[in-house]
This record gives sequence, structure tokens and C-alpha cells, in this order.
Amino acid sequence: MNPLIVLIRKELRVEFRSLQGIVSSALLSFMILMTFKFSMSLDSSFEGTGVLWSVILLTGLGLITHISTRESERGTFELLKLSSITRYQLFLGRMAGSLLLLWILSTIITILYVILFENQFGNNLPLAYLVVLVGCVGIAAVGTLAASTATPLHGGWMITSLFSIPILLFTVIEASLRATDSLITNDSDFQLAFMLLILYNLAFVTGGAWLSELSE
Repeated sequence: MNPLIVLIRKELRVEFRSLQGIVSSALLSFMILMTFKFSMSLDSSFEGTGVLWSVILLTGLGLITHISTRESERGTFELLKLSSITRYQLFLGRMAGSLLLLWILSTIITILYVILFENQFGNNLPLAYLVVLVGCVGIAAVGTLAASTATPLHGGWMITSLFSIPILLFTVIEASLRATDSLITNDSDFQLAFMLLILYNLAFVTGGAWLSELSE
């Protein structure tokens, strides 16, 4: 069987056995969204998708860090390094497993966001959801690379965030934010922002696989 499929099945099976990562991340997302909801005054207008992407970024990195920490504590990651699979396959398999879980989390976040802040996208909601799914690819790539390096260290979860957030904020998150905001305002920037988002994702996925292979 393809080692990538094995790694993805392993990741999903371990998570669905306990649901600790998904459930805790979803509850944290709900609390953050409710905080933003109740912190707004009743007569204030809410525009833009900054809250949506902030929640996806913070809780998504938390979920990825949880997955990496669990592997480190159980010694799974060290055993995988001793297997016959290459480092880039190990990176891509772990990233794909984290991405599928991140897609589940981002779907929950998007549903909560639409319910709490109403549907600002109108008929463009499916397109906005597509941007969310594509944006999660870059978050999974950078988060997996950072977590695999920082998790064995003390305070690895904080190091992962400190490393990932500045990189993602001015690349994937900025492009995703411009794309979803353009769907609300019906601007013509959507195609350019979406193309930039895809290019950022390709750069982070290939760069992460390359760096993983160099670490051999």
C-alpha cells in the first residue's frame, strides 16, 4: 500500500478514536467566535472576514500542534523515521492527515461563522468555502513543518505558533482574506488573490517536502 495512504489512515484512525483534537479545537473556535459576537455593539456593522481567518489560523495551528505532540509523546514520529519511507513522503503523509482534520475543523468554523455573523457571501458562499479549503493547505504545510521541528523542544507549541504565524499571516492568510472579502464586496480582485493563494500553497508544500528531505 502507498505509504502516504497508510500515514493518512493512521492519522485519521488515531484522531477519530478519541476526537480530542477536533472537539477541543471546535469548542475553542466557538468560544472565540462568541467572544467577537458579544464584543460588538448592537448598532455596529460587521464587514470583512478577518475574524473567520483569525479563528482558522489560531485553532488550526493548535490542532496541528496537538497531533504532532501526541506523536512525539508516544514515540510514533521516531518509529516512522526508522521506517523505509523517505522524509518527503513522511512530511507529505503527515501534512495530508493534518489537512483532512483541518478541513473538518474549518468546515465547522465556517458553519458557526455563517450562523453567528449571518451569510455575508450571499450566493458566493460555496466559492468562499472553496477558498477556506484551499487556504487550509498552506496552513497544514507550514504548521506540519514547524510542529515536527519544534514539538520535541520545551514550549514547542509556542515555538510552532511563533514560527508559523508570521509566515502565514503575510502570505496564505492575506491572500485568503483578500479573496473572501472580494466575494463580499464583489470586487474584481478575487481571481488574482485566489491565484496568489494557490502559488503560496505550492511553494509551501514543495518547500516543506524539500526541507524535510534535506534534514535526512
